[in-house]
Amino acid sequence: MGITSALIVLMLAMTGLFLNHSDQLKLDQRYIHNEALLDWYNIRPPQAPVSFKLGNDWISRVGDRLYFNDRELDYRSKILLGVASQKNMIVLALEDKLLLLTRDGQQVEILSGYEGVPAGMTAIGTNEYGELVIAAAHGDYLVDLDALAWDNYEELAAQWSTKARLPAQLKQHLLYLYRGKGLSWERLLLDLHSGRLLGSAGVYIIDLAALLFIFLALSGSWMWLRKRA
Repeated sequence: MGITSALIVLMLAMTGLFLNHSDQLKLDQRYIHNEALLDWYNIRPPQAPVSFKLGNDWISRVGDRLYFNDRELDYRSKILLGVASQKNMIVLALEDKLLLLTRDGQQVEILSGYEGVPAGMTAIGTNEYGELVIAAAHGDYLVDLDALAWDNYEELAAQWSTKARLPAQLKQHLLYLYRGKGLSWERLLLDLHSGRLLGSAGVYIIDLAALLFIFLALSGSWMWLRKRA
């Protein structure tokens, strides 16, 4: 019991020391890439990547993360309806917002219903003149992003953005990036410290260990007091 408790105390002490300095060590920003641990946590996207090709660039969604080629964007969304080119910008249609990027994938602005983005978007594209067109719940909209004008029509002719198959190498790389940011050192140490790494059984093990510590402390104190007497 002493050896077992010593090992558990050592584990708790070491994980506690690291967690106590998590901010300084930036453990929440350091990620684990071990495949076995990522599989243990079942860290994988809930669906296959959704991708759109625009010229030579790929815009993709993996889980709720958005990628410009192989670089993750700062904004997250569970919906990516399509992409369109508009002058010097790239426009991403999300569930209820438009995300504007520069040609090299830098985020410029996010437009929402406050700026006139129509509710219930279903598709994005361009007409024969290169103007932005959005299909939504109440019809099609001809959009002028400079003036933030949203002209509503019953139906507009447009070349709608459609999904494309990612190149196999880029797909594997995006999946690797997604999994690689799914498990931080802080989370692993917290789960080790609490026993949750092993699920509910691990929590009970730590509970039993706590009871063992109490027993050893009380029995040791009792034995010491007997000797003193």
